[in-house]
Parts: sequence; structure tokens; C-alpha cells
Amino acid sequence: MIRQIIGFSVMLFLVIAGSEAQDITGTITGVVRDSSGAVVTGAKVTAINTGTQAHFDFISDSTGTYTVRTIPIGVYDLQVSAEGFKHFAATSLRVQVNDVLRVDVTLDVGASAETVTVTGQAVTVDTSSHTLKTVIDQKRIEELPLNGRNPTQLMRLVAGVVPDPLGSVTSSTTYPGVTPVSVNGARSNATNYVLDGAQNNDHYSNAPNPMPNPDALQEFSVQVNNFSAEFGRQAGGVVNAVTKSGTNELHGSAFEFVRNNALNATNFFSPIVKGNKLTDGLKRNQFGATLGGPVWLPKIYNGHNKTFFFFSYQGTLERRAPVASSIVVPTQAQRNGVFSKTIKDPTTGAPYPNNTIPASQFNALSQQVLQFVPLPASGNTIFVAPLNNDDDHQVLGRIDHQISANNRISGRFWNSQAAAPGFLNPKNYLESTTAHTWLNRSVTITDTHVFGPTLTNEVMFGFNRTDNLNTPIYPAKTLTDLGAKLYNDNMAQYYVNVSGYWGTLNTGDTNGFKRDEYQALDTL
Repeated sequence: MIRQIIGFSVMLFLVIAGSEAQDITGTITGVVRDSSGAVVTGAKVTAINTGTQAHFDFISDSTGTYTVRTIPIGVYDLQVSAEGFKHFAATSLRVQVNDVLRVDVTLDVGASAETVTVTGQAVTVDTSSHTLKTVIDQKRIEELPLNGRNPTQLMRLVAGVVPDPLGSVTSSTTYPGVTPVSVNGARSNATNYVLDGAQNNDHYSNAPNPMPNPDALQEFSVQVNNFSAEFGRQAGGVVNAVTKSGTNELHGSAFEFVRNNALNATNFFSPIVKGNKLTDGLKRNQFGATLGGPVWLPKIYNGHNKTFFFFSYQGTLERRAPVASSIVVPTQAQRNGVFSKTIKDPTTGAPYPNNTIPASQFNALSQQVLQFVPLPASGNTIFVAPLNNDDDHQVLGRIDHQISANNRISGRFWNSQAAAPGFLNPKNYLESTTAHTWLNRSVTITDTHVFGPTLTNEVMFGFNRTDNLNTPIYPAKTLTDLGAKLYNDNMAQYYVNVSGYWGTLNTGDTNGFKRDEYQALDTL
């Protein structure tokens, strides 16, 4: 039976002017003064995104303070001008997710045609909030070593963050390879995961849903204490990630990482015998590509492109030579009822003559099932090695459109799908694997509108689907085929367990667990 949970969460936040930047954006703030230290009011402040050339204009207020709010993360040039003063420019200012960058400006008296350019003036210590956070930027994501190209492993670089020691929030329903963490001693299911401003949690167990690969992820912050109430949901910590977007230049990449027995050393503890040699049994291919750039439409926004796209694909194929495990099964003599030690008749309690069970007491169904349990070559032990393969495919697409200087909209689609094929040896029912599939799919649409120097509104809609399906490979013969007297045998399920001897012969039943989550968010 397939169970379905539909979760609907609606969150409405009202944040007063002067608070820190929202969700997936950043802020540049500071005070404009002249060379004597007096504040300059009415100065025009423009932040220019060096990747897209998008302009964001603000005016310093009566205290000389300016705040460029809710701007996309990236690198910016800051320009400040006021009548009677030289033009001021600060270059290469990196705005990070949930970051408040402080750039105080000093204007020199002179002609506006003259420009004073400064670098390295930005204060990266957050002086406007009490949040304790660390940003894992693009440089660290791309250059630090990762096992399996899973960037969320870098969360462990943050003080107070440790991996879940018990795996207590994961199960067979959880997407494989995710990395639950505990923040400052809180339970690992108390960490909130956000992707492009939308929830990215498996709300069945509060485990994380998968994150995009390093080539598709711009950066993410890990907030460990005193984070804003806008995030909500969990109290342990917040992992806030942002995907890449396109720029004015067309960029792409392609990659492939290969691991196989031609390059790997043999695993000392579980070597694989192939021919007459010991070898490593893992073959792993991880490959993909990215492409991002402008959509060439009429350049009616500041003479530059206004629509940008980004696409990413990653595939991971794993083929593992199965490691054999031992199972105790009956010998031919035991199948004939002959045992080496004294055994008793369960109906009378008396020992069987010659330690032999008479054929008249054999169970016909058991005799039929034993046809699919092989005899041991020696002793009571056989070795089984079921199939152990995995496939994983990730696709991400994103569109960003600058409607005007005060309005922009973005949309992102993310699909991650994994599968492990099922297997049943027709000559040995103890050698079986249930087929598994996992799916995580999410869509976000965000519209940001700047109404004035002190009023910005952001509307976001998000949809997240998490699904898994377990499908056993059923044997060709049902229990009724083997002689069982059943009224209804629609489910070909075997469950045989001889405690202390056999492992479990269990073909199980088909089951799935789909859960949907909708999110509507308005931040003013």
C-alpha cells in the first residue's frame, strides 16, 4: 500500500526596516561622511553586480546611512556621488548569503568628474545582528576535498557542528547520501535546511533533502546561534544554501571522476577474488556538465542583458562486486531427516529412533521451499552475494530576470533521483535484493520588489516532493504453487526464518511513501 502525506505550511513574516537581509540575499550598508566627519545626506549610492551589471540605487538618509537591501549574492562595485564632492568607488565587494557587508564612505570635496577608488574597505564582521554563522563560499566548495562531491560535508568545518553519530533521522525512506548534522548538541532532526529560500527538509523525519553538486551550488551559510525568527521551523541550526545563476558571459564546465579496479588498491578487509587475483570491487563513474549565461533578449535594462539562465547535470553510477556473506543451511542428510545429535518428537517429547525424523512427518511446503535453497558444498554453510548497484541523477535549471531596476524574479527547478535495482537468484531465494527508488523534486519562484529606500517586498512560492518506492523481485512460483492451501494468494510473499541458522528469506511487499510540501512566503 502506498501511503501519502501532504504537508502544507504557510509562513508570513513582517520584518521592520533596519533588520538584517532576508533568506538568500545580502545587504551592503554604511554611513556617508565628508572629510571632516560630517554626515552627507541625499548621496546617491549604486551597487553594480559585476556578473550581470544589474544596478541597485539607494539614497543616504538624514543620518548619512544607506542600506542596499535584498540584493543577489555575488561581487559588486559600489559607487557614491553627491553634489560638490568627488565621485567615490569601491570595487570587488563580495556579498554573501545572509550577510550584511559594511562599507563606510568618505567623500572628498571636489568636482564630480573626479573619482576616488578604494579597495579592501569592506568590514566582513557582522555588526548589525547577533547571529553566529559561517559562510562556506564557492572557493571552499570547489577546492576542498569532498567524498562523493557532496558539499554539505563541509558543514563539519563549522565549530559546534558534528555528523549525526547514530543516524537517528535516516531510514530506508531517506534519500541516500544525505548528511544530517547536530548543531551545538541539539538533535540532528532540529537542523533546518533551506535551498534558494525554500524549505529543503524531508518532513517525515526532518532529515535533509539532497543538495546540488559543487558545480551547481554558489555557497551556503551555517547559522549555529541567535538566528532570526524568519527561519523558524527548527531551533538547532540553519543551513541556508543558494544555487548558481547565469551572468553576462557564457560559461560552462564538464567533468568526470572515475574509480575502478585498474586504479584502486585492494580493500584489505574485504578483498574481491577475480580470477586468481585479489582486487577492489568498486567501479564508480561520476560525470556531468554545467552551462550558464545570458538569454539574448533586447537589452532594455541599463543597456545590458536582463535574463540569465543556469543548467547543471550530474550522474553517478556505482557498480560494486558483491561481498559474499555466509548462511547456515541444512545438509542433504538433514533434509532427509538424519541428524548427528539427539532430537525429540515435538508431539510426544520422546527421542526419534536413530536421530532420524520419519518422512511421514515432513512438511510438504517446506520440502518445496528447500528446492530453492542450495546444498552446501561442505559443512552447513553457503555463501550468497546479491547485486549491489546504485544510480543517481541530478538536474538543476534556473532562470533570473531583471524586470526593472526595482523588480526582479527568479525560478529554479531541482530534480534528484536515485535507484538501486532489485535481484532474485532463481536457484537461490536466499540471494535477493529489493529494488529501491528515491526522488526529491523541488520548484521555487521568487519575486523581489523595491518600493523605496526603506520598503522592500519579497514573495516566494515553493513546492517540494520526496518519494521512495520499495519493489521486491517476486519468485516465479507462489506459495499456492508450492502446495500451500491459501484462499487468496495475490501477494507472492515468502517469509521463512530458522532462528540461529538461516538468514531471512523474505521477498516482502511493494510499498512507497510520497510526501508533498507547499510553502508560501511573503517578507515585507
